[in-house]
Amino acid sequence: MRRFKYIGVFIIVMLLAIAPVTNAQGDASDTIQSELPKMLQNAYKTRTVVIKKDTVTYRHRWFIPGQYKLQYAGSIGFMSIGFGFAISPTYQPALFIGYLSENFGGSKNSVVSISLKNSFYFTKEPVFKYFKPYGGLSINWGNTNNTFNRLPDYYPKEYYFQNKIHFAPFLGGELRFDINQRYFHGFGVYTEFSAFDAYLLEAIRTKYVKPHMALSMAVGVTFYLR
Repeated sequence: MRRFKYIGVFIIVMLLAIAPVTNAQGDASDTIQSELPKMLQNAYKTRTVVIKKDTVTYRHRWFIPGQYKLQYAGSIGFMSIGFGFAISPTYQPALFIGYLSENFGGSKNSVVSISLKNSFYFTKEPVFKYFKPYGGLSINWGNTNNTFNRLPDYYPKEYYFQNKIHFAPFLGGELRFDINQRYFHGFGVYTEFSAFDAYLLEAIRTKYVKPHMALSMAVGVTFYLR
């Protein structure tokens, strides 16, 4: 049940984050904001800044994700959902939660995983109008009955690594398309290859794990909000 609570909390956070965006239109936006908790009202209120004697008015919305993602496989889970931010044209972090179980992915253990994916795009503008290659590093946290922050005493010392947190480098590419919708200005379809740090180490130091055996492939879709 704890694992389903993680998923429920994550979905609620996503819904709360998207709500101000889907209503941020003219007077309707002000009405919605007045109904929000005071903390969110303060974060969302209109601000002004003076730049070289010019006054610029803006609405601070750093806390609202600009991207929503759905991903299949990729060492996060059988299926995962997430949201992300465009910090710059080349750096876009995203937070995912994934799930894997006997009925949902063929695993003997139920696994809930959380991943912070840091994507760095190699070009500011798409290649051939639609394609954007990227690479990056994920920090993955897994929770199941056989993952440990610190290994139990019955494991030989310095033989196994902790298996709850992993670093996973990845390389991929996305085809992005513009759409003329009220709330979305585009969507993308992406694929990527990743590998856990422990698997890469085993591929380097042993002959039993081949480099290609350490790789995991993922496919996903991204929706870009206005």
